[in-house]
Amino acid sequence: MKNYVGLDVSLQTTAICILDEKGKRLKEGEVESTPEHINQFLMESGLNIELIGLESGSLTHYLQKGLLSMGYQVVCMESRKMAAILATIINKTDKNDARGIAEALRVGHFRECVHRSDDAVEIRTLLHMRQTAIEQRTAIVNSLRGHLKMYGIKFKKKAGKSFRQLVEEATKELRESVRKMIESLLNILDTLDHELDEMTSEVKLLQTVDGVGPITALAFKAEIDEAKRFSNSKSAGAYVGLTPRQYSSGEVTHYGRISKNGSKRTRYLLVEAASALLTRCKRWSKLKAWGLKLQRKKGNRKAIVALARKLAVTMHKMLLTKEPFNRAYEKKKKLVVV
Repeated sequence: MKNYVGLDVSLQTTAICILDEKGKRLKEGEVESTPEHINQFLMESGLNIELIGLESGSLTHYLQKGLLSMGYQVVCMESRKMAAILATIINKTDKNDARGIAEALRVGHFRECVHRSDDAVEIRTLLHMRQTAIEQRTAIVNSLRGHLKMYGIKFKKKAGKSFRQLVEEATKELRESVRKMIESLLNILDTLDHELDEMTSEVKLLQTVDGVGPITALAFKAEIDEAKRFSNSKSAGAYVGLTPRQYSSGEVTHYGRISKNGSKRTRYLLVEAASALLTRCKRWSKLKAWGLKLQRKKGNRKAIVALARKLAVTMHKMLLTKEPFNRAYEKKKKLVVV
């Protein structure tokens, strides 16, 4: 007899429901959200577990990795589709959600998410922490600017590497107690700058693409993870949400705005890279020529988004072939008939 387990995971506890192959409830309960406690509950049931299902979320990697190491078959379900399925339940509780997940697992009515590698999770964590450091740095700079306005001190330049020198020169005449507090904030700013430099690694291959920097390369590599899981590079553009939505019914076909699926951060970085390639990069390339042609035809905004999708496709192809970015056209040789 095959048995299916549904896990409704929250930060502190996880609701568990076990169904047999006919959909009959065999056991339900609630345990702490750790692989060890879930394993203990399943072992005490004495049932033969065929498959375990849980929605994608912040604890998914931790729980899935732990349960896989214990010998279970674990499926991570796409949360958007599961949310639509669970919305049909009249009373929404953790217990009912766990049963709904187990039922979807039993009948195969789910879309599986890819289990990310430890390297991909580490890169994503690094990027999020780096963003936090950037936000803290911006907050400190804005705070300094705001406080110094009270003394008539204004800065027109951006807060670059010379910002500390500008502040120290402008605050020479202030009281020692004020200068001491400003010095403390500047020291914190220096520490954040140092940590940001340490966090910014290099991804050499993807950085050969015009407009793509180390952060964009890292974010894209972490989002795609294993490039071979996409049979077609065009799927990479759809995966990060840069392809238009489609509505088709009968003789009516309508294309809307981009789907915005996948990582918002990765999509934002790809759009920024496309904008830099189209407006700032002076080097000519086949990719830029394609974007400029589309810009004249469709306008700047649509051209940048389309170019961002093209970048995703190109970068995925590079990950597969391990070849650097080629700027030139690939001219086909014409056959001469004698």
